[in-house]
Amino acid sequence: MKIALSLAILATSAVWADEAADRRAVESTISALNGTSIGTNIFTADFPNLSDLQRFKDENRLHPTVVISREPMGEATWSPGAIAPFVTRSVTFISQGTAVVVGSCQQQSVIFVVKNENSTWRIASFRVLTEARTNLL
Repeated sequence: MKIALSLAILATSAVWADEAADRRAVESTISALNGTSIGTNIFTADFPNLSDLQRFKDENRLHPTVVISREPMGEATWSPGAIAPFVTRSVTFISQGTAVVVGSCQQQSVIFVVKNENSTWRIASFRVLTEARTNLL
């Protein structure tokens, strides 16, 4: 009886450890979208809406800045707005190789479907929930 209980506890802790590692890997895949360019290696081969994702990122840039020199005849420096980051809110595993990620980007809720392909988590789908707004700073 004690051996069976010990084996059950060990098996459960191993599953939790795998889920925690998978959760970190999924979050890392989503955070890879926060760079200036989107690499295609984080998407599945059949990812249907790369152009929609790029347009969403471009539309959600933070405000640009202008710095004006105080010297007479000084120059003005313009910087484009920074890219608003995707923030992971929750990761739900719906099967061993598939997860649904709910996140946000500048008060807009987004959903990603992420699949595990050859031990690498890749984004398979992306949707913006326009009717759902989050209360973020």
